[in-house]
Amino acid sequence: MQPTPCPPYNPLFRREAALDCIIKRGFLFFMKRGKDVLERIIVQISRYLSEALAAEIARAQWHSDAPVWVNRLRRDIFDEDADGACFEVVARTAGGEAVGRLHCIRNRQDPTLWYYGDLFVVPAYRRSGIALLMLEEAKNHLLEIGARRLRCYVEPQNTPSLRLQEKAGFLEKPFENFNHLQNEGRIMLECELPLPFTVIPATADEACFVFGLYAQNRTALHAGSITLSEWRELLACGDADEAHFLICKGAMPAAYMKLNGLLNTDTAYLSMLFVAKRHQREGIGRFAVGYAERFLAARGFAAVGVQTTADNLPAQALYKACGYSDVSSTEAERRRFVKRLNEAAQTPTP
Repeated sequence: MQPTPCPPYNPLFRREAALDCIIKRGFLFFMKRGKDVLERIIVQISRYLSEALAAEIARAQWHSDAPVWVNRLRRDIFDEDADGACFEVVARTAGGEAVGRLHCIRNRQDPTLWYYGDLFVVPAYRRSGIALLMLEEAKNHLLEIGARRLRCYVEPQNTPSLRLQEKAGFLEKPFENFNHLQNEGRIMLECELPLPFTVIPATADEACFVFGLYAQNRTALHAGSITLSEWRELLACGDADEAHFLICKGAMPAAYMKLNGLLNTDTAYLSMLFVAKRHQREGIGRFAVGYAERFLAARGFAAVGVQTTADNLPAQALYKACGYSDVSSTEAERRRFVKRLNEAAQTPTP
């Protein structure tokens, strides 16, 4: 019998030309060609493991599914399971056998920083790219939940692991502790995760998204109701003094931003910015502010102005973090912020 042909070779896994991968139904499938066999490995994300899978991982990683070992695995998750603060990446054969695993934990001080550890691949499947596949699936998931950095710690003498981190895009960084973990004496490495955001014009065709985003944030904005038809009219009017944008995460709209004062000569204004509730605290606001600054600087503006209500502390913190100066009076009900665009080059933006 002829083996099933593999898909075209993916250069990401250049160790063996027999290794290829495809994305299917949200899981990563991986084919390993034997003599006459085409084997499929499934790499998936799991926050909670089934009892059977936990026992399977314990047998694969510690060669026993006795309660002491299964409970060790449970403890890894139990200790970090607060507000989705950890997850597992598991590699399994099509028959359900666990052949690899890694554990990811969120930082308690910085929710955009994550750690991965407990990486293992069973001996029969090592040197076949499974570790890289699990890391790539972890990164993809982390991007979806707003992470910016992934960290690991490696013993200085563990050359194979250091080579793996280099292939996966990790760079050595000055040592810092992570949560309660004891990693002194190890090399700390981090990988920057690219922001998954894009910006598109918000036109009347996108009014339904702006309408939905606005409805989620109307209370915080202290604003009145705006109907869908009113949003369509606003976005279709073609006012040369305004520009409207949607910030998307992947293809999905996650925030709306409006700039006005475009007919001015010195200062333009970021007059409206609101983010979908499920995507807040993912860096979208900072990304949007940086985009607005670059957009206005390219059009010759010298400064950007913005204002918020006095009780909108998250927005005020965002603008201060982006280098804006509070120029409002102490008693003002609305806080006014300004930034000179020649300062933008000195303030890092995504």
